Amino acid sequence: METRLEIRLHEPNPLFTRWLQRWLHDAEQNDRKSQHKLRQALQALRSYPLPLYSGRECAVLRGFGPTLCQLIDDELQQMRTLEKQTTTNIKAALDSSQYEQQVQQVVKVVQRSRKKQQQEQQQQPKPKKLTKKAQQELAAAEERERVVQMPAGSYRIVLLVDIQETSGKNKRVLDQTRGYLESLGVTHDVRRLTIGDFLWIASDDAGNELVLPYIVERKRMDDLASSIRDGRFHEQKHRLQQCGLPHIIYLIEDYGDNEQLGLPLESLQQALANARIQSKNIQVVRTENHYRSMCYLAGVGAALQQLYVDGGKRLHSRKREEDANRTTSLDRETNLLKFRELYEDSARNAQLTVREVFVQQLLQLHSLSLDRALAIVESYATPRLLLDAYAACGSEAEARLLLAPLGCGPLQRPLGEKLSQCIHDFYMQEFK
Repeated sequence: METRLEIRLHEPNPLFTRWLQRWLHDAEQNDRKSQHKLRQALQALRSYPLPLYSGRECAVLRGFGPTLCQLIDDELQQMRTLEKQTTTNIKAALDSSQYEQQVQQVVKVVQRSRKKQQQEQQQQPKPKKLTKKAQQELAAAEERERVVQMPAGSYRIVLLVDIQETSGKNKRVLDQTRGYLESLGVTHDVRRLTIGDFLWIASDDAGNELVLPYIVERKRMDDLASSIRDGRFHEQKHRLQQCGLPHIIYLIEDYGDNEQLGLPLESLQQALANARIQSKNIQVVRTENHYRSMCYLAGVGAALQQLYVDGGKRLHSRKREEDANRTTSLDRETNLLKFRELYEDSARNAQLTVREVFVQQLLQLHSLSLDRALAIVESYATPRLLLDAYAACGSEAEARLLLAPLGCGPLQRPLGEKLSQCIHDFYMQEFK
């Protein structure tokens, strides 16, 4: 049976580590901004198991930018020049026999040092084996850091369909989605999506997937009315705007003659108009039926095929916090999110900040739109801060009108006395 021999160095890059420690110490003493990047680079270097031989090779690690890599290469060049000068001086001062003795002594010292290091490594306890969950988390973290590049012509455009669009209680109706797409010749794949109902990805032969900057939320008129009544409409709109994709499309299907929807048709049209006016990245598209919706998706897919594949664009992965509209090389390279990163960050059970939970909580109140909730959170980032502001008011009447003059939306219209009183009663009333 073959035995796999694993060699793991105790400190693969001691020289680079000492340099980084020295630079980090200087940066901390002088309170330079570079100390954060140096600390991040030092941590990444200590975690890297293989030896590195130049600053250029360090570029694969997190925190090593062009400036830091060049600084390491300059230090290496100075060290090699000094070693060369030292060797020349030694050879000039010593005769050949003395030089050989010196070399032998150096070899013996190195051998003793290596033997001592091996003994110390044998005495050290073996590191615990990572659990399967830890290995999966480590692999996921490495995947998020990996840079994906797709040259022009190496990828294809695929429409992703949320699994809820093709299965459910009324399977006969919902399976029409797949049937219509197949009849229209649309390349698609059915998956579970944590945000939206449809989106497009660029997929290459290596299995890499980048999300094109368009996402579609499909709603039938009766479903739209239901989501407005129970507050899901504003919550979904907020999540779509936070997902990192710059172009959001609401695909609204008529429901027969749009009668018996649960809300007046004028109220639904007003809600869609408000969404389009208040958010510049939201587009609303109305269709007559489900088949027309699939035709619209096919048309958008064909336009993306012409823009990206036929247009010869190169694709490059980006982080969620980076600018989605940044392009390089005369707009021939586009920066896109990885599908896995979008999937994980948009999951409903993902960790939310207190600010995001506060926004979702406010959206459950009647007549409180997303713009109004964001205006409140902009002034009072957490419920605790809002309660403290209420407590600082001189009277209950003053507290009930605390939020009334707050400017909301692009036009900075005041929140109003009625909503201010409603929010005060909700947070200050004691439920028994």
